Amino acid sequence: MLLIAPPAQAHVRATSVAVDLRSQGDGVGAVVDVEYDVLARLLGLDGALALDAAGVDGAAPEVPTEVRRGSLDAHAGDVAAYVGGRLRLSRGLVGCTPEDDARVELAASGAVRVALAYGCPASGALTVRSDIFRASDGVVDDTKTLVAYDIDGHRGSTLLDTARTSVTVGHTDLLSEIPRFVRLGAEHLLSGLDHLLFLLALLLGARRLRDVIEVSTAFTVAHSVTLVLAAAGWVSVPGWIVEPLIALSIAFVALDNLLAPKTSHRLPVVFGFGLLHGLGFAGALTVDGPLSASTLADLVSFNVGIELVQLTIIALAFPALLFLRRAATTPVAARALMLGTVAATVVVAGAGLVWFVERSPFLA
Repeated sequence: MLLIAPPAQAHVRATSVAVDLRSQGDGVGAVVDVEYDVLARLLGLDGALALDAAGVDGAAPEVPTEVRRGSLDAHAGDVAAYVGGRLRLSRGLVGCTPEDDARVELAASGAVRVALAYGCPASGALTVRSDIFRASDGVVDDTKTLVAYDIDGHRGSTLLDTARTSVTVGHTDLLSEIPRFVRLGAEHLLSGLDHLLFLLALLLGARRLRDVIEVSTAFTVAHSVTLVLAAAGWVSVPGWIVEPLIALSIAFVALDNLLAPKTSHRLPVVFGFGLLHGLGFAGALTVDGPLSASTLADLVSFNVGIELVQLTIIALAFPALLFLRRAATTPVAARALMLGTVAATVVVAGAGLVWFVERSPFLA
């Protein structure tokens, strides 16, 4: 029994789902983006066994794009049935019925995109309920679903999770949505080890409070710009380009701390890399169509969550670094601190280079 038992996984696996809803005559059109790897495990798509063999945090082999497309073509009916059955719409007390002409494809981002059309025979406010990738499916522990809508003259977005799985269009409160998106932004930064290491590399290279203020401001302004532009769909850069460059930015800043600690190019470099990281942050949000006051508030709230975590890390880490530097008054302590800083910098740079190789489609 021990030999045939599957390995236990204690790690929490989270995923995200994006739903875009639009009025289509008397019905509603829905475009749903879900993560391929999670769907592969759930429905047994090609490549799922290789993914499962590596575990949640393992180095799973990348499933070729051709294999993914072929698998989706072969299982399009199963995919559409699952997504259509878990995304339920209703008007009043009458449920909307998904039609048979669903379209399943692999999006440019690598996500599985399912386009559905719902027939709604009744009138009234539209209620949306999503149970896509619930915990009982056994593939993830937490799912956040971003619902963007343009229905009956109401345009905006809302965030669903395990505690709140449904929303009625037009009945959302802007003030109640702000804390949700602030928390989403905070969780997104905390779950992104690459962004945290980039911030650590910046702090290791800062000598004065002024240095911290300058680089953090440049990074914040840059990633805020591209976050809004990318989330709104005005700028689109494929993930296979953005993610390796984000990893390379970590290694560059870390090595720059060692090789050229007093150069004047730090601010332009940080600003440029901030633009890249903003594109990475935008992966958690997608706004289709024109921006509304609601969606703009959601984007700002998401960015505020990122900034709160960033400021908290700076407020905790930089004073500790200053204390260690000022406490190293003897030659032995100063040398030990220098060796520790070099070691930490090398580790950060090494992690960035490893991620660059893993994420690059030409090197991995």
